[in-house]
Amino acid sequence: MKRRTCLGLMLAALLGACGQPQTGFKNTDLSAERIFPSAQLASAHGQPVDFKQFHGKLVIVFFGYTSCPDVCPSAMRKYASLLRNLRTKEAEQIQVLFISVDPARDTPEKADTYVKWFNPGFLGATGTDAQIADVARQFKAIYSKQPVAGGMGYVMDHSALAYVVDPQGQLRLAIPETAGIESIADDLRQLLSAK
Repeated sequence: MKRRTCLGLMLAALLGACGQPQTGFKNTDLSAERIFPSAQLASAHGQPVDFKQFHGKLVIVFFGYTSCPDVCPSAMRKYASLLRNLRTKEAEQIQVLFISVDPARDTPEKADTYVKWFNPGFLGATGTDAQIADVARQFKAIYSKQPVAGGMGYVMDHSALAYVVDPQGQLRLAIPETAGIESIADDLRQLLSAK
């Protein structure tokens, strides 16, 4: 748990040190990097996942795994609560995408079932090690397998940041684990109003 928090803080510090101008967002603005992520992942029932399919929507992307004891369920509860607190019209324009970084244990179906427990509109996906690494690299998301004693055998240390891709497919924000729902909602409304 300490390592995961440390990874998240390190990545937040790196993002903050990039010297990007602030545009009024309350969370870390990544707009200047001009990243348009792409993916080759699979969701439940073998459906392919690519960011192009979400064109016109905001996508909140979170990298985690279904056996995560703390960070992932906390994040999924936060984003489920966020959508409940938005106006229906706003919530309909947002897609939460959970990408499992543990393909050895998480099938696309398992990842999707996991996130739908928090909100039936959430989408879970995963892929091969190479596919996940490729997507994570584009977001600068950090994760690693760490052996542990006991039945699990290992845990996945991963950053606790969420990321926001705008309706045009550009990576715009990094949201730290500590961000409050109101600040996230304000940033999402700003991006939706610019659509």
